[in-house]
Amino acid sequence: MQRDPLELIARMVVGGSYRMPTEGRATTMQLSAADVAGAVGMMRDPVAKQTVMAVALRADGPQLLQLGRAALRRVLRQYLRAGGGAPLQMDSPADRWRARLVLQDAVHDLVWPEKRRSSREAARAVKMRKGAYLAAYRIASGTLQQALEDGRMQFRARLFGGA
Repeated sequence: MQRDPLELIARMVVGGSYRMPTEGRATTMQLSAADVAGAVGMMRDPVAKQTVMAVALRADGPQLLQLGRAALRRVLRQYLRAGGGAPLQMDSPADRWRARLVLQDAVHDLVWPEKRRSSREAARAVKMRKGAYLAAYRIASGTLQQALEDGRMQFRARLFGGA
């Protein structure tokens, strides 16, 4: 039975202990909140760590802004890699500002998918055409999804792999 590492982080906040099933043994090993906190603390990638914590704990307000600030450099790098096909040009101050707003939308939608705005409404708020907004949003969302998956893998390796 595989458990999602993010569930362990959420359980850590609630308190108590979580029994980790092990095959072939009559007794089960207990994972305490300290084990989970130690595994989170040993994660190497700070953006992945913040992404995992924000998703697991359903962060709001300042924590979402911190995650956006931490992920901004990676997202801007992805825009630059897209080159001429990029929806935003990073040499324009207005487009850099739009990139930040699109990233905040992507961060919010990652943590709170049930509170997602329509793309038309979000594009209007950022003052972009819907097609350009969606292209920029895909880049930002993909970068965050990759950070989340990296965080899951790092957490799983630290907690269960002994690495």
